[in-house]
Amino acid sequence: MAGGSTKINRCSARLLATVFVCATLAAAAETAPRPALRQFSGVVTHIADGDTLDVTIGQRVKRIRLDGIDAPESGQPSGTRARTYLRSLAFSQRANVNVKSTDRWGRLVARVTVGGKDLSEEMVAAGLAWHYVHYSSDPRLASLEKQARARRAGLWADASPVAPWDARRSSGTRSGSTGGTPASRTRRAPDVPGPYHGNVSSHVYHAPGCQEYTCKNCLEVFTNWEQAEAAGYRPHADCVFRNK
Repeated sequence: MAGGSTKINRCSARLLATVFVCATLAAAAETAPRPALRQFSGVVTHIADGDTLDVTIGQRVKRIRLDGIDAPESGQPSGTRARTYLRSLAFSQRANVNVKSTDRWGRLVARVTVGGKDLSEEMVAAGLAWHYVHYSSDPRLASLEKQARARRAGLWADASPVAPWDARRSSGTRSGSTGGTPASRTRRAPDVPGPYHGNVSSHVYHAPGCQEYTCKNCLEVFTNWEQAEAAGYRPHADCVFRNK
């Protein structure tokens, strides 16, 4: 009888030890930080500009800011060309998205590959985007920009191209980076009250009185600017924030 009790006690001890280990592992899994990187795939359904696109997964649309680069703004020389080139690379194609972070406007900052091609690298190699050295130390992007400059490819054919961050600073438009906002636009309320009309193609929103307020693609209506920017739209620099 004593021998049987000893066996039962040993089994109980082992069972308790196993339960304790499992509970400890479960608690560690719950408290451990999630990996910084997230990966998913979807179809590219919209190209906003040379470094921003939408990827659709089922019914969900994710706004993506290409990591490590900054393309010319739409009003800059080569701005339209950059958007057109990115569209030729990615529109309606299946993309693999490797998320690095989320910027202050809710966009996913990510490296995106389509057909095995890294879109950030392709844009820089074509001379249609800068390596965004303020937020990236990627040696591959640095090398590709150096090569594009040497070939005078794309925007580098211009003797003195203006970097998009300098263009934004001078116009007071929102930064396309993952970092700060120009001091002239530190989240103050617009000078013109709403409602605002959002251009579903360019993802720019316009205030009443804007020349493009009733444009054919201005199909989204927002009560306030917070609502517009939460939806991924950016303000029209000349008619939403007038006082610079």
